[in-house]
Amino acid sequence: MIPPSYQHALDSGVYLPGVDASHIGDRPVARADMGEPMVLLIIGQSNGGNHGNTLFAAAEAVFNFNPFDGLCYRARDPLLGATGEGGTPWCVMSDGLIRDGFAGSILLCPLNVGGATVGEWAPGGPYHHRLSYAVARLRQSGFAPSRVLWHQGEADALYGTSQEAYMRAFRALVASLRQLDIVAPVHVAIASYFAVPEGFAAAQAVIRAAQHAAIDPDRGVLPGPDTDRITDRFDGCHMGRQGLIEHARAWQAALTAATARDAVQPTPA
Repeated sequence: MIPPSYQHALDSGVYLPGVDASHIGDRPVARADMGEPMVLLIIGQSNGGNHGNTLFAAAEAVFNFNPFDGLCYRARDPLLGATGEGGTPWCVMSDGLIRDGFAGSILLCPLNVGGATVGEWAPGGPYHHRLSYAVARLRQSGFAPSRVLWHQGEADALYGTSQEAYMRAFRALVASLRQLDIVAPVHVAIASYFAVPEGFAAAQAVIRAAQHAAIDPDRGVLPGPDTDRITDRFDGCHMGRQGLIEHARAWQAALTAATARDAVQPTPA
């Protein structure tokens, strides 16, 4: 049953019935009880959404912004805002970041859609409206993204997207983020791997090359982790329990390393 509070998102074509996670079993968390959280906007496809085979719940001060009703909840899988009913790496990652002193609290805003291509997130694509809608609701609630995490690429490897086409669409996406007044760094995961169906190694290499080429610190596009190294894939693509934990640790290391570089390097003019 679709919650009544989702009606605006449903009417706007943002909420995907039967696809987006929609459990609301917790009471909303008041803004005053969250401190000043680091806000992580997470976009891409299924391995950044709720498609792992193990559910996790955050133990630290980690919250989940729900773009469909504009409220915040304690973070637990499946996270509100992304497709699927399975697990994610984000609760584990956020707990680790807080325990390491990276942030006092974290607000997760995942928007990932299973099977989405880079072009579908770029301006003119069906999920760009999902992005702009969520950013607007974040701002209405008094939040702005601190960092953007991009985890996507498997679909484009499957469909044979060229390096040039991938980079063109991704750069258009980044330009649109800046037009939405998101000045936060965009972290790009190297993500192209799937084992089923077989025979796509060359196409995956093309997407990996595009993702490496897309990294441009002068434009605030920074490296994320290389998640193609994760081998625990319960169905050949999506991650098992150990894979999700490795995914979380890889993102934690990437974000920590980026912060360390920021501390010793001047901000580009």
